[in-house]
Amino acid sequence: MAGLPLGQVVIVIVAAIAAARVAGKFRVPELVPLLLAGYILGGDLLGFLRPEELGASVGSVALLAVPVILFNDGMRTDLRNLHESFKTVVSINTVAVLVTVVGMAFFASIVLHLSLISSILLGAILASTDPAGVIPVLRKLNISKRLSTILEAESAFNDASAIAVFTVALGLAVGNRVTLNEGVAQLVYLVGMSIIVAVAVGFALNEFFRQFKVQSDLVLSSFVVLMVSYAAAETVGASGVIAAVGSALIFRQYLQSPGVESVHRMRVLSVWSDLNFLAIAVIFLVLGSEVRLGALAPFVVLGFALALAFMLIVRPLTILVSMLVDNSFSLREKAVISWLGSPRGSVSAALASIILAKSHEGAFSAQEASVIFSITLVVIIATSVIAGLSASQVVRRLFGMGSETGLEGEYQVLAVELKTMMVASRKLREEWKQGMVSTKIYDAINAEHARHMKEIEDKLAAISAKAPAIEDKVRALRVREVILNQLSALEVSYDNKEIPQAAYAELLGKYEAQLNRLSEIEEMH
Repeated sequence: MAGLPLGQVVIVIVAAIAAARVAGKFRVPELVPLLLAGYILGGDLLGFLRPEELGASVGSVALLAVPVILFNDGMRTDLRNLHESFKTVVSINTVAVLVTVVGMAFFASIVLHLSLISSILLGAILASTDPAGVIPVLRKLNISKRLSTILEAESAFNDASAIAVFTVALGLAVGNRVTLNEGVAQLVYLVGMSIIVAVAVGFALNEFFRQFKVQSDLVLSSFVVLMVSYAAAETVGASGVIAAVGSALIFRQYLQSPGVESVHRMRVLSVWSDLNFLAIAVIFLVLGSEVRLGALAPFVVLGFALALAFMLIVRPLTILVSMLVDNSFSLREKAVISWLGSPRGSVSAALASIILAKSHEGAFSAQEASVIFSITLVVIIATSVIAGLSASQVVRRLFGMGSETGLEGEYQVLAVELKTMMVASRKLREEWKQGMVSTKIYDAINAEHARHMKEIEDKLAAISAKAPAIEDKVRALRVREVILNQLSALEVSYDNKEIPQAAYAELLGKYEAQLNRLSEIEEMH
């Protein structure tokens, strides 16, 4: 089996599944058992995993896996949820990335004595938030939709910004001589042209799919979107990865359109979820197989120190600076965003592997590449494990709530079930009005639906009677959402010149005061 590429494929798949099971059983981030499995199966120990038999170097794995991971993230991001906090989302995916790069470069130069360009590269590598480390944690926590939306948007989008900075810095590191102005111009072109390509390709293909009413072939269509956007961007000297994220966001709009049945939509997302897991697994298994314990050991303490510097200093500063554009978030909410968004992961690992590949080609200092690679692995493990294991306690200390357990978890499950049943009832009624369902069938199903909804409402009322604080918390979240919707509508009215500046300022102050008062009340409880 050792000489057959098929054997290597089997090893990767079996190791990935086993690592996922171990992660679930012991409640640790998947990357930890994946790295460990890669190391055990790799050349330092058993020697079973040999990626070179598949022609897969660490660099080629990164180039193949990162677009898959980010395309999946883009498809799962609903732009409609970002409208209320649009300024914060933009800032946290641009300003925050730059602050992280500068902050981590500063600590890297002091602690590791790296050159300036290598320090900047390490900062760019560690500026990427890991969706695989953030999203599973969010699903287990009882935090507001607004906070989870910010964190999901950051984990989906800031990879692109980090990759843009990394690409320009890597060009400088391997010998491209440019001035500061030229470097900034390269960065602007890289991001701007990538967005233009994403928009052009995304909307063109969406229109094509709409005209031909594509549904059953949506999985294949999604691959077409990824490949065309990536290839087009690379052809014009832009970033294929950034273009892939943008085109995925636009392709999602087609997936959500009324002409696409939910069964086809779910099939696409399911396939990409599996591909995303496989891409992440391959990255960490291959990286694990490249690890040599003797080379990594000297950097464990330094890497852990950098991880703490990032989580306790750089990350909080990053969030405070980038969220100056929106004062509707309380200090506690910013602290939660800072802590829960600290895990680094697959994209950071992939970028570090590119540095290692460049050193193998002789284009980058082998010594500094080894330092960057080792430190990145330690920081990834430290941030993911610390943030993942402490997330519930942090949220509980800051807000008096944590995982969705007990009555609170039951309340939320029932509330969501009631909401879905109401949506289904409305759709059934519309189909009955259109003559698509007979009156006899409609009456029977509707009566059963009404009975079940009444049972759920009674259970919700019983839980509220036992624990009034649960309903108070839900009410506070709804009030906050209403005020935020008012703020959003006010911005639109002002942009359309429907109200004078004085009236706008007065209403803005009023709504912000209401938000601040609501935050004070929540903190007292």
